[in-house]
Amino acid sequence: MNIGVFWFLAGVLSALVGTVCFLLALRRYRRWRYGTPIAHEELLVKYGRQIAGLLKQEGVGQLLTVEAPAALGVSQAVLLLSEGHELVGWGETDLRVPIHHAAVRWVASGGEAMRVSGRLGDLIAQGSADLVWTAAWVPLMRGADLRGLWLLGRRASGFDYAPEDLRWLTTLARQAAVVLETIRHAEQEQLVANEMQALYRQAVSARESERERLARELHDGVLQDLCAVARDLKALEARPESSVSLGPLLSHADESVQTLRAICYNLRPPLLSNNPSMALKALVERLDSQSSAPIHIEIAAEALCVSEETALSIYRIAQEALHNAIQHADASEIAVRLTQYPDRLRMTITDDGRGIPQGADLRRFVAEGQLGLAGMRERATMIGGHLDLQSAPDYGTVVILEVPC
Repeated sequence: MNIGVFWFLAGVLSALVGTVCFLLALRRYRRWRYGTPIAHEELLVKYGRQIAGLLKQEGVGQLLTVEAPAALGVSQAVLLLSEGHELVGWGETDLRVPIHHAAVRWVASGGEAMRVSGRLGDLIAQGSADLVWTAAWVPLMRGADLRGLWLLGRRASGFDYAPEDLRWLTTLARQAAVVLETIRHAEQEQLVANEMQALYRQAVSARESERERLARELHDGVLQDLCAVARDLKALEARPESSVSLGPLLSHADESVQTLRAICYNLRPPLLSNNPSMALKALVERLDSQSSAPIHIEIAAEALCVSEETALSIYRIAQEALHNAIQHADASEIAVRLTQYPDRLRMTITDDGRGIPQGADLRRFVAEGQLGLAGMRERATMIGGHLDLQSAPDYGTVVILEVPC
């Protein structure tokens, strides 16, 4: 063998042995400093899926302060979320850190997880909050905006945070920031929806109270006076010496009495508080006498034990749906069915009329100023129920109301 080739092969072998020794030494050093290697990719997939499926802030806080730190052997972790000019601790901690804190600004400017050392350690020491226990700071960034701060304590057995750990924490924190922002927007929208529903409930309550007051005053005042006038006219006509025919006047007075009674009944059905089923039947019978299409009702329920608010909402929804069917559907038949199941009460109002030409799009009706259907749905929501409207041209319309028992 040529001596040059021999020395070349010997050099290559020496380099390989040196490289292997260096890698083994580096591996032992990393194990000594960072501990057993962690499968960051698997953890990222696992926790990424969990975060993506969370709908509450509590779930994100639990994952960031308990589950994810446990994978790194960290026993102490705190999540701070931005509120105004402060970062406020989530959960039971009362830790508060100003957003203008020098260490916060330092970490946020980098946008990535950082070990507490050097400059960051000096900045933490300058603050008033007790943060000396922290070993890693992880910003929750949404673009250039700081949404929160994730503080982690020291790892078990004194291991340090590896660069891969910091990259993993940064990625996880960015996913959490997106989810937290989505949750916050959803909570704000729900808060606005709750406020709107409370305002609607207040308006409905005020309107029903006013209806009850008007019905009572009309019934106890004007109606009684009109009945007294009718009685006096009958008594006057019954006198032998009377030569004036009061028949047309009496007939007009009786019609006025019946009309006024119908108005009082519409304003506040007297049977509603004591017997909602009978009130619904009476409504159907009265509208049946006024409608060209027959209206049938079937009640497959025992005594309805519902609150007065629920009974009133069911009645008003049925009233609005029947009026719509009578006035707009051009139906040959209308049917009402009330069924009580163990867990819910279901009312369906069906007609075989022309249907809704452009479909049951609630937003279109609201835009056109037709608020009856929107009011029906709001009333259903107000009592914890759900209202569904199904309609198609030439196939009629079905209104389905379900209220949990």
